[in-house]
Amino acid sequence: MNLTITTLLTINVRLTLAQEQSESVAGQPVLIHSQKLVVVILESRDQLMAYSMTTYTWSKIPISDKADQKIIPTVSSSMAACLLGQSIYAYSSVAGKWAELKFPEDINTRYEIGIDRVNAVSKTDSINQFFVFGINNGAWSDVDLNNGKILEVKPQKQE
Repeated sequence: MNLTITTLLTINVRLTLAQEQSESVAGQPVLIHSQKLVVVILESRDQLMAYSMTTYTWSKIPISDKADQKIIPTVSSSMAACLLGQSIYAYSSVAGKWAELKFPEDINTRYEIGIDRVNAVSKTDSINQFFVFGINNGAWSDVDLNNGKILEVKPQKQE
């Protein structure tokens, strides 16, 4: 008699939408944490910061929008992302890096966050692009879904 045992492995990912914390009184700092990172929204609202529990380092990136805006980051266990104006800011706790992905004013985009990546899609009548921010390299990569061409995404300088 053969006995087959099947084990289902479930990965529980804690996603946190930090809307309640980030809608606090303007000028108040906000801390959002998950298993592998801490995201900090400063009182000045002029940059995003994150601390990696993997690299034990801080990383920050300037943000381009107004100080009175709502900043609503989304985090998973090792990733963070935030849509501000026409930019998506993504953070990897493994790479210990932020990166900004800027879109022209006339392009709508959406993003989703996973355990090991942030995905973004940008589509118009003539543009159909897919972007990935990976956990290991902490950089955006882009492919044109119309023709398969891999496009270059220029990195934003960070501190």
